[in-house]
Amino acid sequence: MQYSAAAREAQAAAVVNGSRITDHGSQITNHGSRSAAAGRICPPHYGYSPRVFARAAEFAEDTIYVVGGLYGNAFALDAIERLAAQEPVAPRLVFNGDYHWFDADPHLFAEIERRVRAKPNVALRGNVETELASSDAAAGCGCAYPESVPDDDVERSNAILERLRAVATACGAARPELPMHAVVAAGGARIAIVHGDAWSLAGWRFAGEALHDSAHEAQLITAFEQAAVDGFACSHTCAPALKVLGSRFVINNGAAGMANFEGTTHGVLTRVSIHPPSGAIAHARLYGIRLADVHVDALRIDFDIAAWLERFDALWHADSPAAMSYRRRIVAGPRFTVAQALCAARTAPPCG
Repeated sequence: MQYSAAAREAQAAAVVNGSRITDHGSQITNHGSRSAAAGRICPPHYGYSPRVFARAAEFAEDTIYVVGGLYGNAFALDAIERLAAQEPVAPRLVFNGDYHWFDADPHLFAEIERRVRAKPNVALRGNVETELASSDAAAGCGCAYPESVPDDDVERSNAILERLRAVATACGAARPELPMHAVVAAGGARIAIVHGDAWSLAGWRFAGEALHDSAHEAQLITAFEQAAVDGFACSHTCAPALKVLGSRFVINNGAAGMANFEGTTHGVLTRVSIHPPSGAIAHARLYGIRLADVHVDALRIDFDIAAWLERFDALWHADSPAAMSYRRRIVAGPRFTVAQALCAARTAPPCG
């Protein structure tokens, strides 16, 4: 298979001290392992160089909501729209991938597709949307799961993707290829919005445990310099994180459509704005920073959990792959805390 120029450059940039670094930030050898299986591989066309972000911003807004990992939860989308309506200036919503996942019903799938794609929203593709548009099963769900994720979890994610692909085909959803990333401006800041990380659509180097590992800071600084941006906003790993390096930042919203912290049921989105959060927005704020004239905050998304759980259970029975992998998290949250998001001391729970 021929590698694109961007993929070749990304792979070359990922060589550190003679060892190849995978997109989840850990070293691997060439001895062969389960990392070659569907759901673990990172296809070459997922790769790009941080230099792709050194371009003119696609748009500028006073306030931007970055919504990653909606996972087909229309009730979470309702809550996001209610939050947006309370902003002093209407925010631009950027859905940075995996807005489909649990919506394994033609009507719900079509609703999510229609609402996410409605103007002036911006839709980017994650691994889910990329693989839904493909008929090649080699990449599985396209999650590029690290070795720490059990094989059973990977296989269940592949099965979810296959069922969702059948639903997308049945409802005749037209999915022209979406961009993998965007560069936006808020105030004096330039922000790269990605699904995975600065190197790959399904990269794991913006997972909290990698971001908060000082051994990776030099690589991160180089990415900022090559990208010519002040911040990266991402999702993919399904666990929130915030890393500040001087006047630059990486913020990962985890999942908008599913619980992110132990003992909770709310989703999380990233708000970037020249306006400080006030009123209902301030009450939704979990944590954040101010850098120069820009406020960067994680907001909780308090959706109707009872209604969502009823719909989820109707779509995914108790022994289905989605229920086995995710139902406990939906009702009680993962074993992960805000403190870990700000300084990951324990491995965060990954998902699709």
